[in-house]
Amino acid sequence: MRSICFAATVNLAVFMGSAALAQSVTTYEDCIGLLQATPTSALTVADNWFANGGGDAARHCRAMALASLGSFSEASLTVEELARTTTDPATQSDLYAQAGDFQMAAGDPVAARRFFEQALALEPQSFVALDGRARAAAAQRDFAGAIADLNRLLWLVPNDAEALSLRAAARRQTNDVAGALADAQAAIAADPFSAVAYFERGAARAVSGDREGARSDWAQAEQLDPGGEIGQLALTNRQRLP
Repeated sequence: MRSICFAATVNLAVFMGSAALAQSVTTYEDCIGLLQATPTSALTVADNWFANGGGDAARHCRAMALASLGSFSEASLTVEELARTTTDPATQSDLYAQAGDFQMAAGDPVAARRFFEQALALEPQSFVALDGRARAAAAQRDFAGAIADLNRLLWLVPNDAEALSLRAAARRQTNDVAGALADAQAAIAADPFSAVAYFERGAARAVSGDREGARSDWAQAEQLDPGGEIGQLALTNRQRLP
């Protein structure tokens, strides 16, 4: 599955011109490198860098550190503040989308959806924002809304396996079993190693009464995602089949 936390690709060129830098950090890349090694240290360094003139680059690094530490709501607030102060529409859209990703990780699809809508108002064909709003809609059980966004997304990128898998799930929830099966099969064709695609084809097959097909697909999902969320869900579903 696409990463919830860091799915938005932000154009940070507008953040890179800070004048005075903290002694322990000279670039945004340095700060992110620390984040990947030791998130707690990165948070401290980002705060020090900001205090010493690191500007928006330091603020964004702080948001990423907060997200790595699980403080998704605070990370979202920081990124939202950055979005409000930047003047570049593409960067602003990316930042709003990232704020939405963080809110999804925080378990608040309502707030997330608002951010994705702000991102789409600036960049109507943003893949990340369409994908995010579809996931937020699905989390709110607005499956029709999710399908509408995924239709737009798949018009832009026809063979995206994760989008096809998500639309398969949404269609299954609206009792469009044939559509769900077609999307899941297309997802497997696009990415034969996608655990979620096999999971969704198994789910569609189970609903249609094809228990053996469902067992086979869920077993494949387990193999592709051993110990992962999808693999565990596939195992549970397979064991529950009569």
